[in-house]
Amino acid sequence: MEQYATFYSGEALYGISILAVREINPHLEITEVPLAAPYINGLVNLRGQVVTVIDLGEKLGIEKRETGRKTHLIIIKTNAELSDIARGMGIKTSDDPVGLLVGQIGDVAAAEASDIEPPPANMEIKDTRNVRGVVKLEDSLLTLLNLDQILGLDPEQGPREE
Repeated sequence: MEQYATFYSGEALYGISILAVREINPHLEITEVPLAAPYINGLVNLRGQVVTVIDLGEKLGIEKRETGRKTHLIIIKTNAELSDIARGMGIKTSDDPVGLLVGQIGDVAAAEASDIEPPPANMEIKDTRNVRGVVKLEDSLLTLLNLDQILGLDPEQGPREE
């Protein structure tokens, strides 16, 4: 059974493998980067380490995140920080520190691989390559995100957007 860190964007519930999460922080001061891709919100200094911040809503094409009291940064483990277990499960991230700017944080959800279904055709996310699948929970639908695609690591997607 795999566990997922969950968060909201609007009313929708999203999740990523908890094995890929280093930490979750309340909103930090973000420094803008001129001429960056629209989904790059900027950079943060996290205990002396520069972390690129991706506005997940903008990247997914669902909403540009307005930073505020409920926004959080999910700091993703680098490839060097991932355990052998995570790599064995096919999880890969970035060589550089990355944070995902998200809305309200949810709970940890667990699901068996057999519970994951293909994304429905009427999803709010237009590029379904960003979605691993969906899991029906007791009271909501959890959309599992594909970190490879979101971080621009999928070899079939071509070069990163600039």
